[in-house]
Amino acid sequence: MPETPVDKTIVITGCSSGFGRVTALQLARSGWHVFATVRREADRESLLVEAANQGCKENLGVLLCDITDGAQIADLAKTISSEVSRLDALLNNAGTAYAGPLELVSPDDLRQQFEINVIAHVAVTQALLPLLKAAKGIIINVSSVSGRVATPVIGPYAASKFALEAISDAWRVELAHFGVRVVLIEPSSSTTGIWNTSKERAVERLEAYRNGPYRRLLNVMEKMVANIDKNSFPPQLFAETVQKILSSRKPRTRYVIPARSTWMIRMRKFLPDRLWDRQVRRTLRW
Repeated sequence: MPETPVDKTIVITGCSSGFGRVTALQLARSGWHVFATVRREADRESLLVEAANQGCKENLGVLLCDITDGAQIADLAKTISSEVSRLDALLNNAGTAYAGPLELVSPDDLRQQFEINVIAHVAVTQALLPLLKAAKGIIINVSSVSGRVATPVIGPYAASKFALEAISDAWRVELAHFGVRVVLIEPSSSTTGIWNTSKERAVERLEAYRNGPYRRLLNVMEKMVANIDKNSFPPQLFAETVQKILSSRKPRTRYVIPARSTWMIRMRKFLPDRLWDRQVRRTLRW
């Protein structure tokens, strides 16, 4: 276990559930002062209760913030600046997934996908950069294996993660001058509920196409989501990875979790496009 930090501060977005919630609690238990964002008062209260039960409530500040709202981001930055003069870390974790064949995904849903997974993270980072520069801190952006490998049905989600990868690459060089590091975490599927939410959203929006030409692909999508729990990794591994990054003097630029998922990234990198496409279609029976 890494040594307990002294007066170390971190902002974590998307702490209502999943990766964000587990990581906020683990870091608070480890002595970090954590500012955790949630969107609903009920989530704020439940997170504080859980922190109290784990004996780390004094290290956890839970703040209401919809990171797609510029005014709320400004208020978030103002609140944090009033409590600390420097910020050691920012974990851009909040996110969502819009799934479906791209022909059937509305432009509004595509915009919303990018608004949450890309633009909001840039806005939060911009607002907190003065504090991060003061600490020569670290920004951890949560991408995905899908940020390196795009597959059918989750095209909107993959596109947003590809964009976040590009932004992280640019920022890593731009912010090095100020001593601020940028790291990407690229998880594969986990038991966080994001894909169940995506499935519910897709069923509602795509029901009219249930018996159309994309029928088989939609059925495969549902089966894949139903099997996620069998093949996924626990959110605790994500929290441990974040703690490893924060305790490292020279963290890597990318962390794929679990490590076994690197095979897909390597396969996509080295296989010719047509061979890759053929393999994906065979797997999906499409």
